[in-house]
Amino acid sequence: MGLYLPNGYVDIRGILAQGLPFNFLVGGRGTGKTYGALKVVVEDHIKFMLTRRTQAQIDIVTKNEFSPFKPINRDLGVDITAAKITKYNTGFYADDSGDPIGYASALSTMSNLRGFDASDVQLWIFDEFIPERHERPIKNEGAAFLNAYETMNRNRELQGYKPIQTLCLANANDLGNPIFMELGLVSRAMRMQQTGKNMSLLRDRGIGLYILNDSGISAQKANTALYKATAKDSRFNEMALNNAFREDDAAHIQSKPLREYISIVKVGEVCIYSHKSDGTLYATFHTSGSPDTYTGDDIDIKRFRLKYGWILRKYLIGELYCEDYFVKEYLTTKIIAL
Repeated sequence: MGLYLPNGYVDIRGILAQGLPFNFLVGGRGTGKTYGALKVVVEDHIKFMLTRRTQAQIDIVTKNEFSPFKPINRDLGVDITAAKITKYNTGFYADDSGDPIGYASALSTMSNLRGFDASDVQLWIFDEFIPERHERPIKNEGAAFLNAYETMNRNRELQGYKPIQTLCLANANDLGNPIFMELGLVSRAMRMQQTGKNMSLLRDRGIGLYILNDSGISAQKANTALYKATAKDSRFNEMALNNAFREDDAAHIQSKPLREYISIVKVGEVCIYSHKSDGTLYATFHTSGSPDTYTGDDIDIKRFRLKYGWILRKYLIGELYCEDYFVKEYLTTKIIAL
């Protein structure tokens, strides 16, 4: 399948047509992710849930002055407005009709919607699911995402209905984000970014992963005012136009032969090995042997840090090497949290 429409924007219908329940689209700003998703739900009459990470973000986008539906209203000649249903749930309404065409709720407060009947929701649009560096994390954010899906999906598959499809949308920022960590997608996404691969369909898991590296829109945006004003190789341009994710310097980056090491602990997707003779450590996404194992959730990471705090000391004195930039990013931002 092609990822883009002839105008260069992402093909949301084509992605949904793959029939996968979980779809993650990560790409530079202005590639039509949010607009395309909202345009499809309006044109195809798909009942939806729109989610942002926090209640404050939802409160903003459900104000009609800041609504993401403003360009949809303009381009399609419709009048979609928002109105509160409950404290934690807002409805979107078209042309003063009584029945909402969709809903909006925050991930951080969605646990308050247990008992909410979402049986008519067909598509969950989670916009900006990757937090920016300055944003506070949500406690157990990856698990909160899965619990929210369960709240809406419930037993519909057991009753013979299709599961809710999700569109999780974000700009390039941090592949080691809580949801990717929860689903074990970090290393795959990082390899895709490294190799320029833009699509990975994990049909056995119902997951579609899309890294929008090559949108024609990026080339067009490079000639607009903001991107002309910033340096071509600035971090902002690399992230916004070229979908570049955070990388650090080359310190501690070195590929090592695993035969010289013994695995000691795996946390999330990273396995840490100890050298058989000199005691230096090596971190990689490859796992062998029988290491002590911790998941990537918040509680297990805290347990890991309590037991293996000495690994941080090894890193700080230059005795821990990472296979590549992506392992280092994962390890330092999510596991030992420098």
